[in-house]
Amino acid sequence: MESHNKNQDLSELTEQNCSLEIDPDLVFTGNLSSEEVRSAKPFLDLVNGFILLIDNEHNIVSINKKASSLSGYAAQDVENKSWLDIFVPANLQDKLKADFSSVSCDETSSQDSFECLVQCRDGTELNMDLKVTILQDGDGSTSGFLLIGSDIVQKKKVIRENTKLLSFLGAATYAVIFSDSSGHITFWNKAAAELFGYEEEEALGQPLTIIMPKRYRKAHEGWDQIISIGKSPVVGRIFEVTGLRKDGSEFPVEISINTTHVKGEVFHGAFLNDISKRKMKERLMTISKNKYRMMFEKSPLGIFHFDENGVITQCNENFVKIVGAPEENVISSIMGFNMLRSFRDRSIKKAIRQVLAGIPARYEDNFHSPFSSKVIPIKAEFSPVISEEGKLMGGVCVVEDFTERKAAEEALNTYADELSKANEELKSLDRMKDEFLSNLRHELTTPLIPIKGYSELMFDGALGDLNERQHDAMEKIMLSSERLKRLIDSLLYVSITEGGNVDYTFIPLRLTEVLESAINDRSPEITSKGHTIEKDLPCDLPLIEGDLDYLRNVFVNLIDNSVKFTPDKGIIKISASNEDDHAHLQIADNGIGIGDTEILNIFNRFYQVDGSSTRKYGGNGLGLYICKKIIEAHKGEIWAESRQGEGTTIHVTLPFKQKSMEDQPSPEMQE
Repeated sequence: MESHNKNQDLSELTEQNCSLEIDPDLVFTGNLSSEEVRSAKPFLDLVNGFILLIDNEHNIVSINKKASSLSGYAAQDVENKSWLDIFVPANLQDKLKADFSSVSCDETSSQDSFECLVQCRDGTELNMDLKVTILQDGDGSTSGFLLIGSDIVQKKKVIRENTKLLSFLGAATYAVIFSDSSGHITFWNKAAAELFGYEEEEALGQPLTIIMPKRYRKAHEGWDQIISIGKSPVVGRIFEVTGLRKDGSEFPVEISINTTHVKGEVFHGAFLNDISKRKMKERLMTISKNKYRMMFEKSPLGIFHFDENGVITQCNENFVKIVGAPEENVISSIMGFNMLRSFRDRSIKKAIRQVLAGIPARYEDNFHSPFSSKVIPIKAEFSPVISEEGKLMGGVCVVEDFTERKAAEEALNTYADELSKANEELKSLDRMKDEFLSNLRHELTTPLIPIKGYSELMFDGALGDLNERQHDAMEKIMLSSERLKRLIDSLLYVSITEGGNVDYTFIPLRLTEVLESAINDRSPEITSKGHTIEKDLPCDLPLIEGDLDYLRNVFVNLIDNSVKFTPDKGIIKISASNEDDHAHLQIADNGIGIGDTEILNIFNRFYQVDGSSTRKYGGNGLGLYICKKIIEAHKGEIWAESRQGEGTTIHVTLPFKQKSMEDQPSPEMQE
């Protein structure tokens, strides 16, 4: 009954004159009887293969159309004749009989194949692979053989091409994965291993779901069925999915899927590419666009874009405010506005034309807005917009409304004029002050000179002998007159310094001689308080360059402070040393010292440590300030170190003079 049904189906195909070529590998499987093969003769002609039906004596019972076409023999030319005599060259018949015998007598299988050189009618030869199917009768005895041949050259060519293709896919830089109809991996190239982290031996045979995040696996279960019937919308298209690596990390993948049918089974091929970098670039591009969009919208400046014809295509809110366009009608009043046609100002038109020629331009002037009746002082910077291909796409303009700035500039100019007038008045007052101080010094010094002179004469006994009491009184008069002179000189120096009019006379000096002179000057005060002076002043110090009078005044002032702020019978140490390119002077005492807070301010003008010190020791707070100014004018430094109750050390550094053959100490110091 089953055989009848098969024959009925074959007859129907034949009656329909079906021209379908069928792969012989898909048709003849398992054991067949001679009767079944003979009844299938019409169907054999539809098979795309070289087919011979032979009996046990190797005589041809039937030949299909494909075999006739390939060999050039018609059915009537070969039937009932030995297929070996017709199709096999004489020199190969013995070998072929042996091959055929070993195949047909193999009891382990009902099918096998061997290679055979088939000779055609025109003398050409076909290298074929002959598959032998043993035909059996109902009692199990062999009744004949079915020979199915395929072109070995073509077959090997296909194999070579497939091998080459697999080699190419294996070396591809993108991941290539094949799977069977059940969704199990059958091919896995090196790029796939690098992409997903599974080696080839780990991946082969595994379900495709191992490279899919869990949330997508259920949807994939019905996907294969859709793909297998060729109706999936994803087949032949490129789309994006999420991949899963062996380590559990996910990443974006671009994938293309294709299907193929081999021997009735569906295979899927997937080509995958990691697009993580591209996605990152896209995200960065989006962030960048959003950032620049925000800058465009939120900028305190007006910004607008125009095309290559000078037509405004886009603007921000501040530009609308600057030009005074009605907010409810921005699109119709600004967008599409042709600046070259409608602007009245020739200068701004010139700037626009310059930008449309690819050259940056600037406009700064009062702008007559065509969108309102406003006249606005603006500064506009125009820049051309050029594509990557070098094509001019238009331009962009940044506009600043400097109405407030202009008003501020006018106010500033007015203030500057007023300030200039006030400055002239101050200069005039300053000149008057200088004249007053100069006159004051003269008026104070004039009576002081005879007082000081006659006091010295009387003190020396030139005007007669003095008793001890008179002698002490004259000494106090002399000291007070000297202090008064220094006070007058200090006030005058401060005044001159502020005006920048100090006139220094720099000459080569021996520092030790200047110090000795200052010590001698303060000798009476030192003696009267019973102080001990300890000196360490080397005579071989290099020369310095300075103003003799001003430097002597500095050292006199410093020594005077030590004398004044050291209790009776104190010790004052004065030393000088050579340190690289400068001299280092130290004046140290064991006096009352200075607190940490006060020492920061002692070189400030008019600064005094405290009221009690002022009352007890006197002073005007100018001495150290003047010392600092003079030392700095000599490119030196001055600073103090002190501990309250233990004493103070004043440090002074002065640069040595550059050596020269003409260097000689001052004549006055030599004397």
